[in-house]
Amino acid sequence: MTLCEVKSGCVAGCLSLDRRAWEDGDMELRDVGAAELARRLACGEQSVVEHIRQTLERIEERDPQLTAFSALSADALRQAKALDLLSAEDRARLPLFGVPVAIKEEIEVAGLVTTLGGRANSLPAPSDSEVVTRLRRAGAVIIGKTHMPEFGQSPYTEGEWGAVRNPFGPDLSPGGSSGGSAVAVSAGMVPLALGGDAGGSIRIPAAWTGIFGLKPSRGSVSTAPHPNLWHRLGTFGPLARSVEDLELAMQVIAHHSPSQVERPLRVGWTLDSCLRGITPEPQVADAVVAAAGILARQGHQVSRGSIRWAESPLTFIVQYHLGVLDEARRTDHPELLERRTRQVANIARMLPRAALTWAERSTARVEEAMNRVFKHIDVLLTPVTPTLPVPIRPIHRLGYAAHHQISVPVIAYTSYWNIAGYPAASVPAGLSDEGLPLAVQVIAPIGADRLVLDVAHSLAHPVQPKGQP
Repeated sequence: MTLCEVKSGCVAGCLSLDRRAWEDGDMELRDVGAAELARRLACGEQSVVEHIRQTLERIEERDPQLTAFSALSADALRQAKALDLLSAEDRARLPLFGVPVAIKEEIEVAGLVTTLGGRANSLPAPSDSEVVTRLRRAGAVIIGKTHMPEFGQSPYTEGEWGAVRNPFGPDLSPGGSSGGSAVAVSAGMVPLALGGDAGGSIRIPAAWTGIFGLKPSRGSVSTAPHPNLWHRLGTFGPLARSVEDLELAMQVIAHHSPSQVERPLRVGWTLDSCLRGITPEPQVADAVVAAAGILARQGHQVSRGSIRWAESPLTFIVQYHLGVLDEARRTDHPELLERRTRQVANIARMLPRAALTWAERSTARVEEAMNRVFKHIDVLLTPVTPTLPVPIRPIHRLGYAAHHQISVPVIAYTSYWNIAGYPAASVPAGLSDEGLPLAVQVIAPIGADRLVLDVAHSLAHPVQPKGQP
């Protein structure tokens, strides 16, 4: 990928990207997206060192009120200095040149403790995970790690360390479990972040903070050194303020190029969830209907339908419990795990050996069922969550049953696609009457990540919290 012309045409090439914003002086370099930032840094508008210093200053300014970051990288400036020494030709080969990227706590970053959102780990990671290695090779600067609930068990982001706060309201949850990464992007502290998604953990916080988030197809992004994250439910993916930046991130971290689909598209939409009795609030439903209307006006074949859901709740529960048990076994100090985490792990220990085999077969049946549905449509629109952002609550202090009761409805529209392995994105859809972000979920079959992003382009309606650039 060429960022800009690396010789005489460099400055001209960069100026053409966003001439009006740049010439008018109404967009600082630290406020642009990842793709444009990489291009402009590669062209030498500012040194990477200076930009990273400004990024750290912004984090110091904004994060005390939001608590997105759990740790900052001690070698961020060293990374920046090394990038500044590169030639113009070498810079042009790095699609994320100088871009500060935040990483969710569950993803290994060399030299930083992988806390998994709790206190049970204390040893720094000896090496980077594969996705972090790919980001560094693309020129990204790993700025730090972001908060998550312990083991990512909750669609909210809080724990013994406190709570991450939503830029749209200090008393509101940003969702979870990648809430720290979502807030770091939404609040303008970084242009790009990585999250993890095993039941909606990228898409839910993206929806509640007004940004874009993509859960990639199963197997398209490595989760190494944990190749079977939550028994095939989990994957890593990007959060950003634009579809362009999601695309750029996927070019860097994904194993293969997504497939293309012919136009016009066959678009289905539904307000049905995979859990009986869970329906969206009126404004959430209206956002899906409006998105369907946008695509219809663009010439696509749009129809409302119902889905016959295949045995998802129990399948997900088995994989979830066994995934928590796997992570509990890898901790340095299991005695320091939160009470509910220990409860989940103990339940998992009581499951018969055949439970995992059954869940894996059930997962295959879910995938087959959805493949039959998607013979008739190319893409599906649904809500991301049934509600607008909810108030922060001390979720980690709740017992097993109480936590289950308030968490399960939040993932009613997202968890099914982790079982099926399908790519799905949360796309901003404007603001509610209360000034809170609305979102639509875009879903396509395995391998059709490119299609999800194309539809996201068509629907994109970015929003910003008050007071943010």
